[in-house]
Amino acid sequence: MKKSDFLNKLKKEGKLSLVEPSEEIKQAYIEKSESNLISAKILLQNKQA
Repeated sequence: MKKSDFLNKLKKEGKLSLVEPSEEIKQAYIEKSESNLISAKILLQNKQA
């Protein structure tokens, strides 16, 4: 069974539904992205030294 078939089956059974986006989760992703960007910049600077 393909992944999309599986998801469609769950939706038909009422086990899957769309929900409103979470502001807390969005903020957590933003903070994690900023942290990863800072880490990447530090690594880049160390390789240039």
